[in-house]
Amino acid sequence: MRLFRKFFIRPPKLEGLEPGEAGEEWVSYLYKLEGYKILARNYALYSKKKLGEIDIVCQKRNEIRIVEVKTRRDENFMNVFEAVDWRKQNYLRRMAKLFIQQNTRFADFPFQIDVAAVLLEPFDNRIRSVRIIENAIEDV
Repeated sequence: MRLFRKFFIRPPKLEGLEPGEAGEEWVSYLYKLEGYKILARNYALYSKKKLGEIDIVCQKRNEIRIVEVKTRRDENFMNVFEAVDWRKQNYLRRMAKLFIQQNTRFADFPFQIDVAAVLLEPFDNRIRSVRIIENAIEDV
């Protein structure tokens, strides 16, 4: 089945996109290759104001993945994974719980939060590297 997906799921075109959008497109593509169905991209939650946003929500069988994508052109200023500090981790835990509360059909599904670090070429949106840490944020 993976071979089938490899030939029929085309890589996204990244030209003309902002770096963050390009990183999210590429990570979505990688999850699709692994058999995940993308349920939502840039899923925003509102009350009286915007509570927050989840970059990617995907599903494979009865498992839900919440994916935080960090995209950079270089890592000289800050390592990509350092950008997901304890505040961001608490924020992602809260957003994951709110997503499940608003989408009760997934209430019994196990879910986890992954963090994807995408490094782009400095002058265009070509992918230099992608690192995905599965279940990066525990205690959900």
